[in-house]
Amino acid sequence: MDIELLRYFSAVAGRGSIGLAALDLNMTQPALTRSVQRLEKALAGKLFERGPKGVVLTAFGETYLPYAKAILNESARAADELRAFRGLEKAKVRVGISPNFVSYIVPEAVRRLFAEYPGVTVSLATETYENLTRMLRGYEIDFVFSQFLDNPANLDVAPGEHLRRETLFESHSRAYVRADHPLAQAHKIDLGKLVNHEWAIPLQMSLVYRFEHAFRTAGFSGPVQKINTSSMTFMKAAVLDFGLPAVVPDHVLEEDVRAKRVVALNVPELVFDYQVGLSWRARGTHTPAMTAFARILRETSAAVEGARKPQKT
Repeated sequence: MDIELLRYFSAVAGRGSIGLAALDLNMTQPALTRSVQRLEKALAGKLFERGPKGVVLTAFGETYLPYAKAILNESARAADELRAFRGLEKAKVRVGISPNFVSYIVPEAVRRLFAEYPGVTVSLATETYENLTRMLRGYEIDFVFSQFLDNPANLDVAPGEHLRRETLFESHSRAYVRADHPLAQAHKIDLGKLVNHEWAIPLQMSLVYRFEHAFRTAGFSGPVQKINTSSMTFMKAAVLDFGLPAVVPDHVLEEDVRAKRVVALNVPELVFDYQVGLSWRARGTHTPAMTAFARILRETSAAVEGARKPQKT
């Protein structure tokens, strides 16, 4: 199949208009229409139908679009690797990371990667786990370093995802407040005392669910989540600047705890454990750059986490 036809199809799907897509592609509208028709003939199915403001994907087109994008992404990736092999371009590794690790483990791993392989370049995408796995399935990234939602067994295949996963360490999230917060001096806190406080909670589907579930299980309505954000920097600001209680991974506020700016609340119901590790497609090739960075992430995780003392309540 002509890969250009897939590029045209993807362009029309993205624009929702053959005319606008033709302008983007620098080709005439009739030529683009004929190209789409050629692809429909090759696939034996109709990809678009007329909509009120242009064209919309049919159910057949909706089904095929992710595969077309995956083929296009993998084709571009192959071209990049071949250019790198010929010395025309630096090798690139594309990694997805969850926000928890923007300033923890990953920066040190990147530094080590560059020290060992000066020619490698890194593209980092920061998203929720749900979005990262979608990008991984679509060949937009090579692998993911993140916490898992369902605590899989080590080196397991994710159910229904066609992804392989490897657990590297365990992460713990718990409730924290600023040292001058009224809750900071309490020895042990019942959930009922927390209901009327406004909270900051990371924008992660699993953590929001577990936070709300803890209160529902105890017979309370969940407290107001005043701030939801995927930025751990802003989560720190929510605690230190806004004075909100928050649930965050231990490493995010570790320095502030040592400096006695922040206190961990003794609320066992709000201690959440996660497995952290690597995810990659079960099928497909691993480039040398990907293999090298995955190895360095393993080594860096072992070194950094090994130096930390467990803080489980």
